[in-house]
Amino acid sequence: MTGPEIAITADLVRDLLRDQHPDLAGLPIREVAGGWGNQMWRLGDELAVRMQRRDPTPRLQFKERRWLPVLAPHLPLPVPVPVRLGEPSKRFPKHWTVMTWVAGEPLDHGTISRGTHAADTLAGFLRALHAEAPADAPISPDRGAHPKECTGGFEQFLEAVALDDIASETRAV
Repeated sequence: MTGPEIAITADLVRDLLRDQHPDLAGLPIREVAGGWGNQMWRLGDELAVRMQRRDPTPRLQFKERRWLPVLAPHLPLPVPVPVRLGEPSKRFPKHWTVMTWVAGEPLDHGTISRGTHAADTLAGFLRALHAEAPADAPISPDRGAHPKECTGGFEQFLEAVALDDIASETRAV
């Protein structure tokens, strides 16, 4: 929900598409489980609709729209890129985006059967991300800080997930 009165449903997604991108409105729509700040809907076989759910401002949505197309060609794995933009309306007062769909299974729903390959692939992706940022790249006030500046959030997260028998060892690392 984006508020107590707005339920994001397949019918709402289809209506928004009819209004703003009618050529896409006939494609099959199905909800994608998961997500926190955005709700995802598969649109046909190759697209997804990303509906802003929690953030009261479009700041993150605008950042994704601007920077995913810049990053995508430099990364060794596919990342979703925006292909159409949805504007706020009376039916849905937030920005939304039609993006490419990246096929695969979320790691928390599957298992890693080729551990070395997975580790090498992740390492390659992270190396590609560690390129010097363009001069006009945004600086996030809540990302990229030195770990010493994030200990409060780390402690809260650790308490929520760590078992008592490994918490002190995890803190030491």
